Amino acid sequence: MSVEREWRSRAACRGVDGEIFFPTATEGPTYEAQVAVAKAVCLRCPVRAECLDEALVRIPYGIAGGLTPEERRGRGRPVAQETTAVVEAGLRAGAHRGEREAAGRVLLTAGRPVGEVARQCGVTERTATRWAARAQLATSAAEGSTGGHRAPLLTSHTHSTQAGTRTQEGHRS
Repeated sequence: MSVEREWRSRAACRGVDGEIFFPTATEGPTYEAQVAVAKAVCLRCPVRAECLDEALVRIPYGIAGGLTPEERRGRGRPVAQETTAVVEAGLRAGAHRGEREAAGRVLLTAGRPVGEVARQCGVTERTATRWAARAQLATSAAEGSTGGHRAPLLTSHTHSTQAGTRTQEGHRS
């Protein structure tokens, strides 16, 4: 590994499912929530400055260095302000379920305990535990993994006609 890129081994996103850094929504509360989850990883990163330096030079898409592409081009709200807005929206009286979950996931990704998040978001610990499990899919994939949360390949002799295909995934909650 080159000296210039040695910082990557200390990045908070190392081993994280990279898809969280590329929001699927393009605007609105869903986009804001997806961005906030990614930025929560960046906020605790010890090499955020190095990542941002590289992102400004060669990364045109996705969240990198704690900023969206628009923020890297000098437009948009600062990282902490956007993350705070998602948390505040989810914790306000009358917040809908998606807003509460987005706030909870941001708080969980930032390292808050499940019980505390449940109390703050006004949900049961069971619900906050499910949010934490979803956050874990994004933040604790094994290092070097390429899709650790996907269904395993079939290898059973009883499924020889489908060997090498993925099993059907059931509903997850």
